[in-house]
Amino acid sequence: MFEINLECQAMLEQRVEQQIQTLELRRRQAMVEGDMDFLESLYTRDLTYSHSDGKSDSKSSYLQGMREGVWRYRGFTSRDEQMRRAGDCVVVTGLIDMDVVIRGEPMLLNSRYISVWKAGNNGWQMIAWQSTRYTHA
Repeated sequence: MFEINLECQAMLEQRVEQQIQTLELRRRQAMVEGDMDFLESLYTRDLTYSHSDGKSDSKSSYLQGMREGVWRYRGFTSRDEQMRRAGDCVVVTGLIDMDVVIRGEPMLLNSRYISVWKAGNNGWQMIAWQSTRYTHA
């Protein structure tokens, strides 16, 4: 009986990881395509979005900046992603290269990141993002 419960738990965890991976990919696609409706639904009301330059935005200010073209995302490449569950949250860490135009200036940002996803009445939503620039060795 105990082994069956462990197997069920492992299957549930794997399903959650797949859901978060799918949402992360869809979020990045929406950022490139400017799909504001999807992003609006994906981010929690109290989202904290901390950029690699140390500045931070709320959901409202981040989405407004995207609408105004402050950030125009052109592509993402990620690697070394790891997930861990903490209650009704999933913490994702990894490395990401972002091809982005910031205030008209094209940039390739190499960052370590952490994103936090929370399960709620609207399914899984991102509650926090933080990235820190690094240079390739």
